[in-house]
Amino acid sequence: MPDTSNIRQALYLMRDHARMRLKEYATRHSMRPTGWHFLLDQVTTAAKGGGSGLVLMRCSGDRYFCIRVTVEAEGDGVNVLPGDSNSLDILHVDSERVAHLIFTRDSWTETQVIKKQTDDIVKNATPAPPPESE
Repeated sequence: MPDTSNIRQALYLMRDHARMRLKEYATRHSMRPTGWHFLLDQVTTAAKGGGSGLVLMRCSGDRYFCIRVTVEAEGDGVNVLPGDSNSLDILHVDSERVAHLIFTRDSWTETQVIKKQTDDIVKNATPAPPPESE
């Protein structure tokens, strides 16, 4: 059985980084996160590590935001976020595109999908408005 620790570490790194960014965004805009969903759309092999996914946040008032995060594997197999990971776009997603997903408040609902499905969710998504001070 292959060692999946690199893949697991990559997934947690992606998910936790995106959640932190989305929570900061919600706080700056006086919104309260009410649910989370993680769509994993690409995982490379355990030997290589890395992967990508879409992390979605539901806020009060049925507003949905997301970030697509990618983790890259360095030569020694350690997974790292790309250098531009703090400047990834936060997108506002149409509620109809995520109506089929289950969001949980305290933990994660995770779904493994093909990239075409996550691309469909962000189709016509608009960049989330920046804070007033930016």
